[in-house]
Amino acid sequence: MASGRLAWLGATLRPLAALVGTLPVAVLASACVARFAPLSGDTRSVLAFALVAPLWVTAMCVAFLARSAARAWAVCAALSAVLFALAYGVPQ
Repeated sequence: MASGRLAWLGATLRPLAALVGTLPVAVLASACVARFAPLSGDTRSVLAFALVAPLWVTAMCVAFLARSAARAWAVCAALSAVLFALAYGVPQ
């Protein structure tokens, strides 16, 4: 009984990590592109806006390759923390 619940929980949390956990990764990665790209301000904004959806789809595909739901969430959290530090912590 307990193993069935754990399997159900893992089967639920892995797609949830792929759908919800990867969105901050995609948004913060595009914010890093907008901040560090050597382009004009308008071009950086358009590029960052255009990259959010492809980055999110790519991150979702990669998250489904994780061995477990915990690993998928851990990678999403670690990448989000690093990208947040790059986007908002590094002086320009």
